[in-house]
Amino acid sequence: MMRVHKKEARLVIVGQLFKKGWSYRQIREEVMRRLDLTAYSIGTVHNDVKTLLNEWRQSRMESMDDALQLELERIDSTVRELWEQWEKSKEDYTKTVSTQKGIPSANGDGEGGNANGGIITVSAQIKTANVVGLGDPRYIAEIRAQLAERRKLLGLYAPEKKDIQGSLSFAQLLMDSGIVDEEENAMN
Repeated sequence: MMRVHKKEARLVIVGQLFKKGWSYRQIREEVMRRLDLTAYSIGTVHNDVKTLLNEWRQSRMESMDDALQLELERIDSTVRELWEQWEKSKEDYTKTVSTQKGIPSANGDGEGGNANGGIITVSAQIKTANVVGLGDPRYIAEIRAQLAERRKLLGLYAPEKKDIQGSLSFAQLLMDSGIVDEEENAMN
C-alpha cells in the first residue's frame, strides 16, 4: 500500500474513533489491528488527530461562510420585499364596502335561484371612502428587526457583558466535581 493511501486509511479510522472519544492509546491499538501495522507511535496518532482537527475546522469555516451568506441573502430578500410593501402602504386608495339586506323568498323567485327558496334583496348600500396612505409602521418595525439580525450575523455589535456572581469558588467546584479527588488518587 502506498504511503499516501496508508495515511488516508489511518485518518479515516482515527477520525471515527476520535469522534467516539477513544484515547490516543486505544486509537493506536485499533489502527494497528485494522491496518496490520507493526509500528504506529502515539506521536503519529497525535499528528493524525491534529491533521483531522485542522481539516474539520477548515470545512466548518467554509460551511459556516456558506450558511452565513445564505442567511444574509435571505435577510436582503426579505428587506427588499418589506420596502416594496412599505412603499405600497403609502399609496392612497379608495375603499369600497357594499352591504345588502334581504328577506327569504319561499317560492324561489329571489336572486338566489334556489328552488327551495332564495333571498330577495330589499336594500343595497355601497360606501366608498378615500383613504390616505400614510404607511403601515409594522413594515418599518420588521425592516429594523431584519437589519438588526443582519448586523448580529456580521458581528457589528459589541459583545454583551454579563456579570455572573455566585458563592462557589473554583477550588470548591473542583472538590465538588471530584476532579481534585481523582488527581490525588492518581498521584498516590
